[in-house]
Amino acid sequence: MSTEILSACKGTQSDDVIFSEQPDGALKVEIGSATTKNSLEVAASHLAAGELVALPTETVYGLGACALTSEAVVKIFQAKGRPMDNPLIVHISDRKMLSSILPADFEPSRACSVLMNKFWPGPLTLLFPVGAKDGQPSIPTSVTCGQSTVGVRMPCHPIARAIISMANMPIAAPSANASGKPSPTTAQHVYHDMSQRGVLRYIVDGGECSVGLESTVIDTVTAPNEVRILRPGGISVEAIADALKSERLLAESMPAKDDAVHLRVYGKTMERSATAEQNPTTPGMKYRHYSPEARVFLARYSSQADTLSRFLDRKFHPPADPRHDEQSVTIPAQNSERFRIGIMCTIDSPLFTCVTSMLAASLKSWLESGDRISPVMFCKAYQICIYSLGSRRTPETAAHRLFDGLRTLDSEVQWKEGKACDLILVEEIPETGIGLAVMNRLEKAATETVEIGDA
Repeated sequence: MSTEILSACKGTQSDDVIFSEQPDGALKVEIGSATTKNSLEVAASHLAAGELVALPTETVYGLGACALTSEAVVKIFQAKGRPMDNPLIVHISDRKMLSSILPADFEPSRACSVLMNKFWPGPLTLLFPVGAKDGQPSIPTSVTCGQSTVGVRMPCHPIARAIISMANMPIAAPSANASGKPSPTTAQHVYHDMSQRGVLRYIVDGGECSVGLESTVIDTVTAPNEVRILRPGGISVEAIADALKSERLLAESMPAKDDAVHLRVYGKTMERSATAEQNPTTPGMKYRHYSPEARVFLARYSSQADTLSRFLDRKFHPPADPRHDEQSVTIPAQNSERFRIGIMCTIDSPLFTCVTSMLAASLKSWLESGDRISPVMFCKAYQICIYSLGSRRTPETAAHRLFDGLRTLDSEVQWKEGKACDLILVEEIPETGIGLAVMNRLEKAATETVEIGDA
């Protein structure tokens, strides 16, 4: 099966896709562009036929299939090589579709309603109890992996929401990458991972994902007096706290209502649970994720630690090359044995200063250009390439670029002699705002944490 990329309007451009809510809560979709309309009709028909389609969301690209039949859902696990005990998130287009998969007598808590009203459509997944139809679960166990709850979200990307509405069914859609690899944030990332597998017919190209990290997953049903953040993501802990506080539903705020809840973050203010991780209710709890082929080291700045040059020498013990001194020079075309080091960092951090001390001359023109990715530079016995995570003051940029940076530095195309890099150093960032979600992904991707400094 060959894979085809279908063109559609890019990003959050909404001129081509217009939504209007009907009295019954269903969504009406109008599409202005003939190209976009044709692509979305093809994708929706393919999904309705029980097949797979990769579609863009504001978080990452998803590998979608009808969430109502096990036959369609199993194709997701097979295509990704995903463990069958790793549950899927169900995507909906409107509240009527949500009602169709929940128990008829289910009433969301006040906190759940506030979060839905504030952040839907958007990068927020909420756990709900699974309903039943004709004595069978409304969502098959292949989606929930036998759990009594299902994660549901309403994406705000116009292409994703329109396709779901046109297919007229909830869509199960994990990230559209090979299982365990960095999540895809462009159609080209999906094509790279999936086109050679012969399992995916269509990828809908909606441009680069605006958030770049998966959704925040919240459980409001397990403990009535708690809102549990099981996976940090596109909606920050601070934003969730503010939404609850504005309705006097955060127990930690004053004054608070009688039905106020405590906000807990898994692995932070809520203890990790081996039982929960062996039998997860949401993706991202059990398995190592987001890892490129190269080893990933999480880099932390410490003024007393080795310089970057000494760290690399100590880590790799490369052969000395008398032809070159420590200044950055052009890489000889015939040189194919140099260690390839990718570095992802913000450009206003102490770690970046440590990098520039090795490569100052070669970095000047790149910094002036404003590009994300630097040219490959030669220093001592290393090829070094830097991928900018933006400013330390804007963790949203780091989130947006994280997966693209891991993929770019891990690509043979980026380097001089058709060989991928040996090591990627990624700078840790403060765990404030979406920085918490960035660090959650990096801690899963990294094999080691190291310190780089000035000593």
